[in-house]
Amino acid sequence: MMSNTSRIALIGFGEVGSLFARELLATGRHSVAVYDILFDEAHGAAMIEKACVLKAEPCPTAAAAAKDALVVISAVTATSAVDVAREAGNYLRPGQFFLDVNSVSPETKRGDEALVAKSGADYVEAAVMAPVAPYGIKVPMLLGGKRAAALAAILNPSGFRMIAVAETVGQASAIKMCRSVFIKGIEALAVEGFLAARRYGVEDQVIASLDETFPSLDWEKQAGYLISRGLEHGRRRAAEMRESAETVAAAGIEPLMTLATAQRHDWLADRVAENPSLKTAPPSEWRTSLDAILAKLKRARPD
Repeated sequence: MMSNTSRIALIGFGEVGSLFARELLATGRHSVAVYDILFDEAHGAAMIEKACVLKAEPCPTAAAAAKDALVVISAVTATSAVDVAREAGNYLRPGQFFLDVNSVSPETKRGDEALVAKSGADYVEAAVMAPVAPYGIKVPMLLGGKRAAALAAILNPSGFRMIAVAETVGQASAIKMCRSVFIKGIEALAVEGFLAARRYGVEDQVIASLDETFPSLDWEKQAGYLISRGLEHGRRRAAEMRESAETVAAAGIEPLMTLATAQRHDWLADRVAENPSLKTAPPSEWRTSLDAILAKLKRARPD
């Protein structure tokens, strides 16, 4: 199959997909086609308009977006990753790359690889190792798969920061998932610990103690950052942590802490659903955010 080597398709036009589209187009090296399942929903017109403003090509189906593209990037939710890979196995062709940047377990990535493989296209997993928003396409990524190094050679000249770490799919995701146990776990601990501290009116003393124990960290700033990340991305983090729990369980270890982390992030997402303004609250106002949650909890408690 002859593919347009400058054309990149993005399946998923959320935070990651829209950032990638904007920056890929800014390089002047690529045309970008995009598809999102939400294009067909009530607010899909606004998403399509956003794509047009960026000068990306909104497409009616994933297959249409992927037509003639050399690289097809799957950037959807963890819960949708398998469905996207399954569908891609029906429309991709030999010579194309399917880059899976979703935060799912190594076992899920291996299953996705099998789904894509029947098309003859090359499946490459990516483990995104930092928040995408500050970096865009420069976010550090670890790649896995037989053609991982070849794909890195194609995309890195456009500004990506990709390192092929394994020819076997699953290794890169194992690094990501195990790291997430720490990062998302710390966020969940920060939410729970500072909620309790705020309720007792002792958060300043707790911060002072943490600063003494970990003098290289600014815990006032860290508290705001960790809590705000959970408030903004709680549901997505919960889904990722369930994938991390699968990773831990596959290693023969009961994922007690990992599942608890998922539950706390889901709980926090529920609080944001009750008060959507929490999602965009500035990190520096983390005490106000916690007060709003505590006030809601107090009203919900029976007398």
